[in-house]
Amino acid sequence: MNKTVGCTLLIKDDFNNVLVLNKKVKRGEEQTWSLLSEKNRGKESDEKCIDRAVKDVLKSIPFETKFIGEYESDDETFKVYSAILRERIVLHQNYKACKWVGKNELDHLNLLERDKNILKEYFV
Repeated sequence: MNKTVGCTLLIKDDFNNVLVLNKKVKRGEEQTWSLLSEKNRGKESDEKCIDRAVKDVLKSIPFETKFIGEYESDDETFKVYSAILRERIVLHQNYKACKWVGKNELDHLNLLERDKNILKEYFV
């Protein structure tokens, strides 16, 4: 069994779209989109991990957080949650952009493999 190392958050809007983030990269690296994911610090609870990630990256507060399931990759397990935001998003300086995507746009984005699998399961 893999060790749970962090949480991934699916931030939804009223139209069932999901927020994806584009992190700044160095020259020569590939631009990828991803979900908001954060690793747990020590014995931190999942709720605190999610709150910290949203506060640090989006400068907002998550509401109606619900557990969706767990996703296992190579040697890590991430717990997946969904939430909504009721405040304006202000991105951290390490991020270039964010956008709302629906089910039809998944194939056109360069998503991280783990996040692509999570979104395909979510939109089914």
